[in-house]
Amino acid sequence: MQDEPELTEAGKWYRDRDEWCRHLMGRTYLTDAQKLVGIFIAMHMNRVDNHAKHQQTTIAKDLGIHVDTVKRAIKRLRDDDVALIDREQLQRGRRNRAVNRYRLIFPWS
Repeated sequence: MQDEPELTEAGKWYRDRDEWCRHLMGRTYLTDAQKLVGIFIAMHMNRVDNHAKHQQTTIAKDLGIHVDTVKRAIKRLRDDDVALIDREQLQRGRRNRAVNRYRLIFPWS
């Protein structure tokens, strides 16, 4: 068996993100909408800063679901018993619209 080359930092980041997605998909207590929102956030992560910035209305529009569904999904993904993502609310733009910054929480770390 050949020795596998060590992953680059980018490779490790993508491996961890993909492992997080697999972990999320295996949570039977989450609804399909909650999993969908979680996967959306994970797929839009900025590898350099390790976060995703999106308005909940943008997530809802991109996924074709209601914004209230997105809000409930994010709330559930942030619950203490689940704790798969962290959210920080930011202010951005001339209209001072709220933008959320999401970070993945890796339960195995």
